[in-house]
Amino acid sequence: MGIDLFFKRVQASLLCQFDELWTFKVDLGISILNTLLEVVMWFFLAKIVDPTTLGYENVGYLPFVLIGSLAIFFVDSIYNNFTGRFDEDRRNGLFKLAYLSNMGVIEYFFINFFVSMVFDIFTIFLPMFGMYALLVTVAGDATAIYLGGLNIITLVIALLIFIIGNLGFQLMTVGSVLFLKQGDPVSFFMQQFNRLFSGQLFPVTFLPKFVAFLPKILPAAYIILIWRDTLFLDKIFYESSTLNLIIAGFIVNILVFFIGIYIFYYGIRRAKIEGRWF
Repeated sequence: MGIDLFFKRVQASLLCQFDELWTFKVDLGISILNTLLEVVMWFFLAKIVDPTTLGYENVGYLPFVLIGSLAIFFVDSIYNNFTGRFDEDRRNGLFKLAYLSNMGVIEYFFINFFVSMVFDIFTIFLPMFGMYALLVTVAGDATAIYLGGLNIITLVIALLIFIIGNLGFQLMTVGSVLFLKQGDPVSFFMQQFNRLFSGQLFPVTFLPKFVAFLPKILPAAYIILIWRDTLFLDKIFYESSTLNLIIAGFIVNILVFFIGIYIFYYGIRRAKIEGRWF
């Protein structure tokens, strides 16, 4: 595949998704409004949550939950743009069109995933952060957030590690759907586990001892902890505590990724043999 053809396909995907968003403007407005109202909900929750229970000195609940939710935003976006699109495109027969146009499966997934993530940044990520900035200004929240060059590098490193692992879980999901023919148990468990056990809404120290191991195997838990330590405590990637989290997170996420690849290709092989690919 030539690089020119690849970029033409990316451009075509961008134009198609833009036309789709612009055609369904009401859905776009509802999605943005839902994001804004979610941040407003955190604002009111911050009024009843004791900040001393969060584990960070001089950090309010609004910035605490924002950082966790920004990480979960990438969880949801990767799910919607990978697994969700897979299910939708399979039902609509788009895999057959991709096959007939000599587009590989990996290339097809990558282009749709990349383009969808770009749109999600503008329709979810930026409205979420913008509403937070407005509410912080109105409420006069004094939480200090460190955004120096090394802090940003640390955030990007954690994000890349997280994407590797979460893509692994999404590959598991697609592979399991192809293998089981229907049903999506992996996504169900991952969505619930990420919400409850990753530290998005409350510190993981509140978890009972018999489930305390779960954050250690969830990609989202690593990115949330690293991001909070970096933004609230000014800890950067070469400090021992942060470096240990990065190394542990990388090992866990890379293992999840390769397991996901194996299940993904196994599911594809089974589906092709049984004639269910298209």
